[in-house]
Amino acid sequence: MAIRVSCHGITWGRNGLEQCVKDLQTLGFRGFEAFAFVADDYGLARLPEFQDLLKQHGLELVALYGGGNMHDSDLFDDVVEDNERLAKFLQANGARRLVLGPGSRPRGGPSREHLQTMVRCANEIGRRALGYDVQACIHPHVNTALEKLDEIALVMEQVDPRYVALAADTAHLRKGNPSVPTAEVDVFRKYAERIKYVHLKDWDPSLPPENVGQGGTAVIRDFVELGKGIVDLKGSIEILRQTGYDGWLTIELDYTRSTPYESVAVSKDYLVDELKLQL
Repeated sequence: MAIRVSCHGITWGRNGLEQCVKDLQTLGFRGFEAFAFVADDYGLARLPEFQDLLKQHGLELVALYGGGNMHDSDLFDDVVEDNERLAKFLQANGARRLVLGPGSRPRGGPSREHLQTMVRCANEIGRRALGYDVQACIHPHVNTALEKLDEIALVMEQVDPRYVALAADTAHLRKGNPSVPTAEVDVFRKYAERIKYVHLKDWDPSLPPENVGQGGTAVIRDFVELGKGIVDLKGSIEILRQTGYDGWLTIELDYTRSTPYESVAVSKDYLVDELKLQL
């Protein structure tokens, strides 16, 4: 099967890794994505411990969420070096995707200079990541320096496709461009050949738009279980099928109003029953 399904550990929170892998095993998942703190906590020194944890639960790491303030020229070297460290950790675990989440959105939105700095930074991260057989994928994200369709267009036009692919997130594309009700499908269609990683999530605009945290690692509480919002999930998946997408598709939910297990089970059922995908 070209499309493989994994789940992000974000729903379990910063200290929920052990419960996360237990729940994902019970739910039948084989892959999962984590934030960069996994590399911070384990590093290469404790790598066998991390790998044993995954092996015990029949899981593999498929991606890490990195990135940072790529638009800030003063932080260029630090951001590049931090993401190269993540690429090394991914390689050591046989994982092949580094998600580049942008940094906090500048007041008034990013300038052209901000976006061009982001392009240069992402290119350098991607160039180095390829040395570890890891593909960097930039992730447009609400409340960051890469949110709006025109910003995405500029960045995707200028990044080197050898080094930087697109991590397309259904809900962030829709929520970040509320005046364009087809935003997620438009982006999936326009960049179908450059999408190398996918976050599948839903958004309910009737809920209070509460955020906890800042930038690309903020927890956004009006994201909901698959099928509970207004995002065109079926249209997005159909484009992936039509274009022969060959890669991981990751269920992601920032916040649960029940338990992580229950919320992911709801999304899993929708994915299987309505989207006709299998774990």
